[in-house]
Amino acid sequence: MEYSVWLSLIKNLTKRKRAALLEAFGSAAAVYEAGKADLYGEVPELTAADLDSLWNKDLRPAHRILRDCAMCGAQVIDFCDRRYPALLREIPDPPTVLYVRGELPALDRRLTIAVVGQRKASAAGLKHASQMAYELSKSGTVVISGMAAGIDGAAHRGALDGGTPTIAVLGTPIDKCYPAQHVGLMEDIIRNGAVISEYHPGAATYPGSFLSRNRIVSGMSRGILVVEAGHRSGALETAGKALEHNRDVFAVPGPIDSPDYVGTNNLIKDGAYAVTAAGDILRVYGAVEAAPAPRKLRKKPVRAPKDPAEKPGKREKPAEEPASIKPVQPAAEAALSDSDIAAIAEMAVRDPEGAILAAVGQRAHLDEIIERTGLPAGEVMVSLTMLELQGVVAQMPGNYYEKQR
Repeated sequence: MEYSVWLSLIKNLTKRKRAALLEAFGSAAAVYEAGKADLYGEVPELTAADLDSLWNKDLRPAHRILRDCAMCGAQVIDFCDRRYPALLREIPDPPTVLYVRGELPALDRRLTIAVVGQRKASAAGLKHASQMAYELSKSGTVVISGMAAGIDGAAHRGALDGGTPTIAVLGTPIDKCYPAQHVGLMEDIIRNGAVISEYHPGAATYPGSFLSRNRIVSGMSRGILVVEAGHRSGALETAGKALEHNRDVFAVPGPIDSPDYVGTNNLIKDGAYAVTAAGDILRVYGAVEAAPAPRKLRKKPVRAPKDPAEKPGKREKPAEEPASIKPVQPAAEAALSDSDIAAIAEMAVRDPEGAILAAVGQRAHLDEIIERTGLPAGEVMVSLTMLELQGVVAQMPGNYYEKQR
């Protein structure tokens, strides 16, 4: 693996040329051992400056990066590894290595769909992203996104609820969470899928890093769903990469006078599939590819209290796949008085989000929040998603919500 990291660090060598070297020599180790004449003979587009850069055989930087990866729990998957996504190998400029936290699902026989959109998303956009990602995940589809604020975050949350592993592609080093409010989301994805980056721990981040990661989101996916995008949304750049990569593009239509849907409506005018439900996407590929059953979502382990009446005996053999530990139901909050509930219901008319936050209190179940506010379940869930993305509340095991600040 040290040779793959070494190759990825060669300055001024384009990703296309690195891919060409790996295709020609079969491994980064073979590239490392090759002489200048062999390198030029196999990849004639290499310049004299490229050959000089490749002649730097210092492996110490690669060793430091591998130690840093071990410290942050990241593994390295290189271009020649069987775990490297086959679809990603097809793009002109694939990453030489992927730094991975979590477990990268086997994608060759799975339908992979990217769900992307703008960061400053509307409540409707967040709802659509979460619902469609949930339905895709429920069908066994692997949802891929960029873990950005707005649509990306809602898509990952919906995918996690659907039970199939989801993949987040970072535009930052593998050891850095951005935005910071997604620390909890990142941990959930690592437990139930994978967070990946082409940037090693401690690497510098540039404005172009986030645009560069869009090619990975597109490259790993069979199709790209743009949920909501204004005229200059970065999600449109991902859609452009998808067209370059010969991927399918799907878009959610919106009101013609809404600036939040200018981008998606234009994509549809240019030939993208117009979709209003996940089933519209699944029908394009057929049900067979979406057949694998979703697995149980892995939550943070919670130790259940020991039952005093339980007799010692032989422990059951654990299942082959780690199963979720059933969380202990949190202690019930003090019951609200009739006047409290009446005040919350009255507030819901003029300030729905404030009423929902009041209904949460310190901690409350989703059903309690809906009942206390009297608001439609869909509206409550959208508002809770927005509050969660803002870091005001956090979703706990068992559909409980807990106030954070």
